[in-house]
Amino acid sequence: MKTKYLSSVLILFFIISSCSVTKKLERKLTGKYVVEMLKTSNKEEPSDAYENLLSDLLKGSYIQFNENKTYEFNLAGKRVKGSWFFSEDGNTIFTDNKDIKFRINKFTETGLELNSFNKDDVVLMILNRIND
Repeated sequence: MKTKYLSSVLILFFIISSCSVTKKLERKLTGKYVVEMLKTSNKEEPSDAYENLLSDLLKGSYIQFNENKTYEFNLAGKRVKGSWFFSEDGNTIFTDNKDIKFRINKFTETGLELNSFNKDDVVLMILNRIND
């Protein structure tokens, strides 16, 4: 009887502590970020012309994660909206669009680094938090 009670308490404790970790991550992630740079996993060095074109395409690009678990992603003038949620380990952000998912590399002083997974490629996104 004691072991049954103890195991129930431990399970409840782990559920509550995992929820609080996810909530902390949600609060940390929530906000609007401007897309500063994209880097593909392609091993070739990009040319200056490519870098200039990419820089022009990124103007006005942002991603916003809202408290109500919706997001808005504007990249090169294409706007996508939907909902998001964390993986169980809190390292991956899934969306309601199966083609859009992100892995958190790290939070930085100025923002966030994400890996965006496309069909055949992984793109590093360097994001800076902006205050609206």
